Amino acid sequence: MNAKPTMQMYTFVQDAYDFFNDRLFNGQLPACLLTLQRDSNVMGYFSSNRWQQGSGKTQVHEIALNPSFFITHRPLELMQTLVHEMVHLWQHEFGKPSQRTYHNKEWADKMESIGLMPSSTGEPGGKRTGQKMSDYPIKNGAFYLQCVVFSQMGYKLPFYDRYAKTESCQIRNNSTQVEEAITELAGAIYSAIQHQETEQGISTPIADNVVTDDPETENPEADVEADTDAYVAAEISLMQPFSEQFDIDVAELTESREKEASAKRKTAYVCQCCGDRAWGKPTLDLWCGKCKIAFVKVNDAIPDFSDVGN
Repeated sequence: MNAKPTMQMYTFVQDAYDFFNDRLFNGQLPACLLTLQRDSNVMGYFSSNRWQQGSGKTQVHEIALNPSFFITHRPLELMQTLVHEMVHLWQHEFGKPSQRTYHNKEWADKMESIGLMPSSTGEPGGKRTGQKMSDYPIKNGAFYLQCVVFSQMGYKLPFYDRYAKTESCQIRNNSTQVEEAITELAGAIYSAIQHQETEQGISTPIADNVVTDDPETENPEADVEADTDAYVAAEISLMQPFSEQFDIDVAELTESREKEASAKRKTAYVCQCCGDRAWGKPTLDLWCGKCKIAFVKVNDAIPDFSDVGN
């Protein structure tokens, strides 16, 4: 492996931050420290002024993403988490955040303006404000469209956590209702792009990549079709869980993780004759040198030592 894994992973996250900052926030968000943290039961969080630069006075915000949950979620959900936290950063810099973890109306309005609908349930119909909030992409919204562009640019998660938590960390896009809404959303945006009037100067992933007045282009319709196929492929990539993209059986991953953890745990062994004990790997075959009998695992047989030593 010639490339450095740290650079690969954090370049992916930094590029995503820079891309959405440019496309959804007009580049007005300051640079922050992006980290990968496993110490919480959420997919991401924002922490204001968490870092300070050396002996100076410069303070830097932090946005953390939890890699433990990546494998069971989709790229779209990872992007939702990042942008969700970027809105918190925006509000800290340019708005008036509420105390503690409350998501107020100003935050909700900003989320909606960039194409993410805040929802307490992660589904249509949930409350727009509250303590614990999720979100879902808005039909024809800027967020979803820019996610497709980011996917078209070839960005892919370079690594996944082998000891990932295989359960979902939050309610987000898990119900049939939301799955159907996302499918409808994808189709609606795709149809809208196909019918947009390019002569009006509307910028779209397909229109930007097709030069219809190029004299060297023998078959512009073929170019449109090729770009359309690329757009659809980008959408599919966004909707496909990382576990499927990496061809990972989540059940097997869980079983493998449990086996590895079990192998590292010490097991108690005991001599049923004298009561001597030992601890070690669960695969050990131990014998008592005094009694000339095999030790047994405590979990396999709990002996009665009431008469030992009498």
